[in-house]
Amino acid sequence: MVFNLMHETGRTLVLKKDFKAGNSWIEREYRLFEKLQPHFTTSGKCRVVTPVYLAADRSFHITEFEQGRTATDTLRNPKSPAQANQVFRRAGAWLHHLHQFLPEEPDNIWMNWIFVELDTAAADGSGTTASDHYSGYAAQLLEQSRSLQGSPCPRVFSHGDFHSGNLILGSGTACGLDLAYAKHKPAIYDVVDFLASDFATPAQPDEIGPGGVRRASAEYFFKTYRRSFSAPLLNFHLRARLLLELVRNQAAEVTGNPRARKRFDVLLARLDHAFSQPLDG
Repeated sequence: MVFNLMHETGRTLVLKKDFKAGNSWIEREYRLFEKLQPHFTTSGKCRVVTPVYLAADRSFHITEFEQGRTATDTLRNPKSPAQANQVFRRAGAWLHHLHQFLPEEPDNIWMNWIFVELDTAAADGSGTTASDHYSGYAAQLLEQSRSLQGSPCPRVFSHGDFHSGNLILGSGTACGLDLAYAKHKPAIYDVVDFLASDFATPAQPDEIGPGGVRRASAEYFFKTYRRSFSAPLLNFHLRARLLLELVRNQAAEVTGNPRARKRFDVLLARLDHAFSQPLDG
């Protein structure tokens, strides 16, 4: 759990606590924040939160509070498409710098796990996507994966949970939070995690590309994230992420919650637009 602390001097801190004994992730995350400080001092406008204190029993740590708004807050209600574009540009810069922390390792990427997760989610029975609707998209993804299995994709030091709620945007700065899941992974996973934040960004149908995200979001992200992926590989993973999010929607929640219903309808429309275009578009 995460708590804000207010010191009598007015200084604000953040305490992260693990109430389960014996877990090592609190210390591991704290040490990563320490190790990354010198790396991010060379980046200018990108940084990670500053570590302050690690408890003797390793059950909690304290970091500085970072001023600003999460990228999520901006993307949900952007003042203009240009403002949303700048969120993706700044996120790309931050992630590019993180991925340079350690040398990359050449590797190949496989997609079988995606279909296991899709089938597991669809078999739950509480989802909202009709089985024939889901099956059609899943079958297309499976067919598309055949030519992509084993594609080259380097493993890099990755955030592991790089959604828009884990990036604080201040005045000209971008600060990353939450390294609990950080490890070496295929670089594309962090990229897809953040680009998937676009699913909630208002957009016109003709703005949506073959991955289900706004073309401008991907364009601005890759202006500063200077590692390229083939269009089919990137769009495949974005489509898979979109389908997973759709299938995981709970029927009861969507039926009884207008906000959840609206999100479901947006995801479904994005999926339709994505699959209506060539994968390499």
